Amino acid sequence: MEQATKRHDLKINGSGSAGGGQYEDVSISGSGKIHGDVECESLKIDGSGKVEGSVLAEQIKISGSSTLKGKIETKLLKVNGSTKFEETVSAEEFTVNGSAKMLKELTAGEFKVNGSAKVMGKIQAERVEVTGLLSASKDCEAESFRSSGVIHIGGLLSADQIEICMDHYSKVKEIGGETITVSVEKSFSLFRRLFRFLNSDPYLQTEVIEGDTIRLQNTKAKLVRGKDISIGENCEIGTVEYTGSLDVHPKAAVQESVKV
Repeated sequence: MEQATKRHDLKINGSGSAGGGQYEDVSISGSGKIHGDVECESLKIDGSGKVEGSVLAEQIKISGSSTLKGKIETKLLKVNGSTKFEETVSAEEFTVNGSAKMLKELTAGEFKVNGSAKVMGKIQAERVEVTGLLSASKDCEAESFRSSGVIHIGGLLSADQIEICMDHYSKVKEIGGETITVSVEKSFSLFRRLFRFLNSDPYLQTEVIEGDTIRLQNTKAKLVRGKDISIGENCEIGTVEYTGSLDVHPKAAVQESVKV
């Protein structure tokens, strides 16, 4: 009976290089480089490693400053250093503790941003959790979205459940969901201390918010549309359209409200 071919490990130390292929475990230490596509159980990069091709792996862990030029497909992806992904990224669990830049689309089961993440393409995920900084040029779609950090989203933020708790300025072009809550962080977190010299309260700026149940604080929006809406203190809203109930705080400004 013919036995399956055993995969070997690939280790690159210093400024060495190797070709792509099928491996068991792949590790790059220093400024190593891999030419071509890689299929492996695990990929670990410490330093300024570079992969010229795509990567199909069970898990990928990156520390240091790295560049991955091809498509990424993995179950577990952790970035602790500074990494640039030049093609699409697909991961069941993606955690950014350092800095990650994605030039194309991101698809994830769970996407956690504890550090800084910049996504040039569309984001599609089941769950998004931000405690650091998320910058997205296009749409972000999820089942649940929670942020206690800073978010800048250039397209539509869409999720069934959206919770945005701010300690600094955030901006989203449009927001849509079933339950949408925007509140202000009461404690002085690291972000709040770093930007306190700006002498301005944290607030969310957006054009349109649309959902079923909407509760807002410190929000500036042109249009808020939904069923049951609560406009809390420090809100500046152009028009509110509601089908159920509307509550407006005395310290909020609403130019026009219409029951439809």
